[in-house]
Amino acid sequence: MLLLLAVGLIVACPRTDAQGFGLSVTTSTNLVVGTSSLTYAINLTNQTGILLTNVFVTNTFSSGVTIISATNSQGSNSIVSSSLIFSLGVITNGNSATMSATVQTTTIGFLTNVIVVAATGVTNTATTNIVTQVVSSQADLGVKIIPPVQAVVTNDLTSYDVIVSNFGPSSASSVALTNTLPAGVILKSVSQSYTISSSNLIFNLGTLASGGYADVQFVIQPTNAGVLTFSAAVGAPGLLDPNPTNNAASTNITVIAYLSGTLIAVTNSAQTINLQNGLTEQSILLSNIGLNDVAAARVVVTGLSNQLFNAVGTNNGSPFVYYSATLAAGKSVNLLLQYNPRGSFPFTNGQLHAFAVPLPNWTPPKATATSTNLNISRIVRLSNGNMLIEFPSTSGQAYTVVYSDNVLFSNAMIAPPSIIAPADRVQWIDYGPPTTVNAPTNSNARFYRVFQNP
Repeated sequence: MLLLLAVGLIVACPRTDAQGFGLSVTTSTNLVVGTSSLTYAINLTNQTGILLTNVFVTNTFSSGVTIISATNSQGSNSIVSSSLIFSLGVITNGNSATMSATVQTTTIGFLTNVIVVAATGVTNTATTNIVTQVVSSQADLGVKIIPPVQAVVTNDLTSYDVIVSNFGPSSASSVALTNTLPAGVILKSVSQSYTISSSNLIFNLGTLASGGYADVQFVIQPTNAGVLTFSAAVGAPGLLDPNPTNNAASTNITVIAYLSGTLIAVTNSAQTINLQNGLTEQSILLSNIGLNDVAAARVVVTGLSNQLFNAVGTNNGSPFVYYSATLAAGKSVNLLLQYNPRGSFPFTNGQLHAFAVPLPNWTPPKATATSTNLNISRIVRLSNGNMLIEFPSTSGQAYTVVYSDNVLFSNAMIAPPSIIAPADRVQWIDYGPPTTVNAPTNSNARFYRVFQNP
């Protein structure tokens, strides 16, 4: 017997016995999905040159099957234990007998039908094995890793997503995701429960329907600068995956140190309470006192007793904001810091730490180029020149504001951070840096869109 292995399928080729039994077997399929039926067509030709009497063809199955039907061109058939036996009686030299057996599979794995031919007066037997792969389902599972959008600085709290998708055609059960973390990374949290095996995190994602997906988000803190490689793999027991090339993915995340540059930040206003948004606000002056321009800047605020409401991230536990534009040598810019809960609190310039960083990427999703999924109910210019927009919301839902200087939104940017709605309506104020690159003015038009986050 010859077995051919190709793309996970076992193909069994018929065998002719050298002693004169002409035995050939074909199957209706080499792959069975679920508890489907499988039919064997058996042909036996007497090539011995003598009369064969009491001819028996025995089918013995390696795992459980349900025998649905059996037919034979002569004689009878019976089931003995787990075997199907054809009793063919007499076959004269040169004549043939045909048989068929239809079974239903009950066990996932490889099903072997061992077919043996024996007859009275013949010392040797003819044997062939027919192997069929039985899988629980057939589905194309794929995995991809979505790295952080912004540059990652040593000790930043950052996140990446691992997306597992089922491209069909069937559902997949007991889907398992394996994610490997490199050295130099502290795992802070994961959106789903897992078990640990060595440096691997194992996730049981359950059943994924055809067209379904699972998003696992990892929050990490890289402790060293360098290139970190993250990898993931997906699979499911008893599954035939027609496209195994997308079962594994990897990506590199480059962790950097702060860039060279001499920046300072100091307060340049008292703390005030904004009755419009209920936040404590204080202006700071960010200055580039070095000899070279910097692409962008980050201001980290340490030792806080209040929450930095408009922070876009944390580094080593301290929140920070960005100035998302070039700051030329010798130039300064005002940034507005917002705190919650409202009320004054002790604060010194020693709590402000400014660093040069790569220009952040605030490019919005492509959908923002054509439409918005939320209607803005009001846009008002306030007496101080700031712009207020109001939109309906769902309490606790996250929203993202996108702005542009033209109605086509050809150069649209996200205004970070995202907004967590406190009620059924939100009023958001565009006050300029750090949320937007510059403050809105009467001479510069500004257009807005609001998106409800997934």
